[in-house]
Amino acid sequence: MSNLDPITKQVIRNATRAAATEMQTTLIKTAHSPLIYEVQDFGIVMTNRFGQLISEGSALAGFLACLPPTIQSGIKLFGKNGFSEGDIILTNEPYDTGTHISDTALYMPVFYDNKLVAFTSVMAHWADIGGYTPGGWCPTTTDVHQEGIIFSHNKLYEGGVLNNELHRFILKNVRSPEAVDGDLNAKIAACQTGVKRYLELCDRYSAEIVEKTLLEVMNQSEERMRGEIRNFPNGTYHAETYLDNDGIRLDQPCKISVDVTVEDEILKIDWSGSDPATLGPVNHPMVGTKALCGTVMKYLTMPNDPTNDGHLRPLVVTAPQNTIVSAEYPAPCDSYGYVAELIIHLLIRALAEAVPDRCPAASYQMYACSIMRMDPRYGKTFYHSEPIDGGGGAFPHDDGPSGMMFVGNGDAPNVPVEVIESRYPLRITRYSFNDNNSGIGKYRGGYGVIRNYEMLEDNIFLQTSTENNKHRLWGLSGGGDAGISNTIINEGTEREINLDDRVSDYGPLMSGETLTMKTANGGGWGHSSERDINSIAEDVKNDFLDFDEAIRIFNIDRGDLVAAIDRQ
Repeated sequence: MSNLDPITKQVIRNATRAAATEMQTTLIKTAHSPLIYEVQDFGIVMTNRFGQLISEGSALAGFLACLPPTIQSGIKLFGKNGFSEGDIILTNEPYDTGTHISDTALYMPVFYDNKLVAFTSVMAHWADIGGYTPGGWCPTTTDVHQEGIIFSHNKLYEGGVLNNELHRFILKNVRSPEAVDGDLNAKIAACQTGVKRYLELCDRYSAEIVEKTLLEVMNQSEERMRGEIRNFPNGTYHAETYLDNDGIRLDQPCKISVDVTVEDEILKIDWSGSDPATLGPVNHPMVGTKALCGTVMKYLTMPNDPTNDGHLRPLVVTAPQNTIVSAEYPAPCDSYGYVAELIIHLLIRALAEAVPDRCPAASYQMYACSIMRMDPRYGKTFYHSEPIDGGGGAFPHDDGPSGMMFVGNGDAPNVPVEVIESRYPLRITRYSFNDNNSGIGKYRGGYGVIRNYEMLEDNIFLQTSTENNKHRLWGLSGGGDAGISNTIINEGTEREINLDDRVSDYGPLMSGETLTMKTANGGGWGHSSERDINSIAEDVKNDFLDFDEAIRIFNIDRGDLVAAIDRQ
């Protein structure tokens, strides 16, 4: 190992990163569901033979640190000699994979000279998993078995041979078998791409050199991360908030509480003040909670460094058994994403006391819709699902981004209008920024969006995902709060209906009826009295802010604002 120069080490490290990126490209180009090839609702990871992270793709941040412990569970189950070349394993138990049952993980062992050397893996949201509601995100389930088929490290392929019984069982128990089968094959193709690239590295350098190199890279990353944490002031920092409800007990908020302790070069995160696991499906598994804690730590310290196992070693995450952030079987988890968002925002809120110059205000809470017709008696079946983008929280140095995806989804895009209109009986009649913004401050929160759908056929049904309409998310350092998202049926007509909470199987909506999604702004940062008048004038000139409203909110002179607008 001493003969391997630093440049070659970086070549090997970045080759595994390039392999993960190529896996991602393969998945996007071969998947059948827009939720995968457009929204990129997936995570891609490569690990060594011990299940330690060596490289990742750039899709959903929350998924990436979930896959290594998923693979480690498989190693524990099968044993180090329990894999064969050509095996492909499926698993989606939330308490094992860290999210919800719709996010099915697929992993594949890599063999070189008949020895296990690595794993490639993909976690992606299936078009359907056979649960209580099409496509998942069940809002009212009370145990995991209502949420769909459970895979527990089942070998879809063993030694390269397809398990036809399991394959047929899957396709007979989902509502969208063609899409599920297409996406399943796309995930297999992605994993095989990673296998090919890893084997090429072994051919070039030897499996032993590749493994030792990547272990050394992990150790170096660990030391760098410990050095970054040393820059944080020691202390314990607290934050807490509430979900509005768990989907079942609508009048009972759910508390989530965290204490973050900086102790020299270690970050300790404790969720002991959080409520017990809930009756409804908003629970979050501990594997996913640890993954999100690692995501936030990485974001606040070394955001541009390709992640590996070493970065996550200085992190200690604890919680009592079976809380809302450490759910255990058989707690329902299908609407886990609201808690996922709050985990991220609470950690940033707590650490804003320690490193305020690195921490943005909260963005909008996640908001998504599913529009569908699943009964063939009423017409051709279809299922459209997508998260709707909204406003990002303001930074300590700039306004928040507008029309972004909620933070747990990283850089995931929305489904383009052209794709929706070409695939489904829907027409998008409006897609614009939502200028209703309460996130004022020295720097304002980003704007949400307005997305309007017209039904082109009859008997179409709706499901929505929304939260924190009562317990709103926050600004920082005196900035205004984030807003709330809402759904409106037939806006501007005598049949207008406002939906301010989650709904499932809502309808039927008939041809000509409309559905309007309005997503919230992000929180502001700093006091509004400190906002630069030129930034105010720019918002007025761009029609984000009414002239008289600007004078009232920011208490500025009318003539000064006119002069600032003229300067734009």
